[in-house]
Amino acid sequence: MMKKLTLAIFVALVTAVAMAQGPGGGQRGPGGPGGPGGRGGQRMDPKARLQQMVKDLSLTADQTKKVEALQKKMMDTMTKLRSAPGDRSSKMDQFKKMRDEFNGGMKKILTPAQQAKFEKMQKERMNRRGGGGPGGPGGPGGKGGGAGTL
Repeated sequence: MMKKLTLAIFVALVTAVAMAQGPGGGQRGPGGPGGPGGRGGQRMDPKARLQQMVKDLSLTADQTKKVEALQKKMMDTMTKLRSAPGDRSSKMDQFKKMRDEFNGGMKKILTPAQQAKFEKMQKERMNRRGGGGPGGPGGPGGKGGGAGTL
């Protein structure tokens, strides 16, 4: 009798954990608001992101070329930074500087109306990711204890 009760409790716990994770067992898969990779916080393919910006910001052909070059420069720098020795937290200042440079470059390319829309898009993207930057939810000093989102 005790074995059956223990087994029933174990099965109930396993079922509860599986149901809490939702479809897919908690694994990341294709789809989601952030594009490939599942969760909204995952990075979108650079070409897909560029096409999304072209569409959302109504970029001209000239602006598209400039944004693409800026994006490529940022991606190259990011790749080098990620492969450099050291842990991610030690590189956060460099990532922030790189992001600020990208945003400054975008400001030079976009019209004031496009810039306002771009900033709105970035805020929405950060909200989907669950980040808030330093001091925000998941950022250093934020609710997440500095570890960021999972």
